[in-house]
Amino acid sequence: MDLEDRPTTIHAEDDLAPRGPWSFLMAAAPGGFTRWGWGLMAGWLLVLLGPVLGWAGHLRRAAGWSALPSHWGENITTRDIWELWENGGLQHRLMNSPTVHLFGLGLVIVLWCGWRMQAETAGQKARLSAWLLGALDTVLIGFIPLGLTAWLADMGLAWAGRFGLDSLGWIAFFARPLVWMALVAALNLQWWFCRLGRAAGPARGYRAHLGDCFLQLWSHPIQWGLVSLGGAALRSLLPFLLLLLAWRLGGGSTFRVWLFLLLQLIVTALNGWLMGWLLRTAALFWDHDAAVRDVRAALKEVPCEAPAL
Repeated sequence: MDLEDRPTTIHAEDDLAPRGPWSFLMAAAPGGFTRWGWGLMAGWLLVLLGPVLGWAGHLRRAAGWSALPSHWGENITTRDIWELWENGGLQHRLMNSPTVHLFGLGLVIVLWCGWRMQAETAGQKARLSAWLLGALDTVLIGFIPLGLTAWLADMGLAWAGRFGLDSLGWIAFFARPLVWMALVAALNLQWWFCRLGRAAGPARGYRAHLGDCFLQLWSHPIQWGLVSLGGAALRSLLPFLLLLLAWRLGGGSTFRVWLFLLLQLIVTALNGWLMGWLLRTAALFWDHDAAVRDVRAALKEVPCEAPAL
């Protein structure tokens, strides 16, 4: 056979060459500024700030005034919280206040808008059955390997922190919580792949569907690991810096309190945009990976004729 007539593989085609998740980050950058992205950010505002603002307004209406500007940053002991919870009648008021409804409504909006955004990006129909069954698939293939990986990383950091070196101790102090937050992000990634695969329909069988979803995450462990860890760190860093700024400056006036609230709204909306970015990145990666797998499966089914001697 002439070398020039030798067939090429799909790896030589730019459109069908396997690609890692980092190559889709730029294309997914407008994650929050879409139709469903705005709903996702609004849902995050309800989830994170709705209960706080609703409860503060409830206390202000009950007392007729608010001491927040005058006593911003004052400590409250655990015993004080316990006394308020047990003897102040807060249990009944909290469970029947609008805060619980705001949190629930925001959570539903976040989950639904995120699923609609992802399905639309991947060209699939956002069905509730795929959303639920994808969560079941994640339990089957995600909890044990991802949980074991996070546990080993946490044990390694704890072991390094016991050396007595200040640098290792501080690294372990900040990194160990990030490991578990990254675990939640990785479980979300696995769920997203499973539900997109469910939405497309497991054409080659259920076991092949689980295998594809598993490999979509574990074929790029470094890239997905850094995406999960970096996203968790960034979403935690911004609210922490804002809280530190508010704690250092104090309230002092109603203007400062409303300024901090405005900054918190901006940071929360930005975190919602970051979540939309990650949702779109995962959807674009899944769509490309599914196309590559379909072409590979089709090539395997093509009969190969032996060359004439």
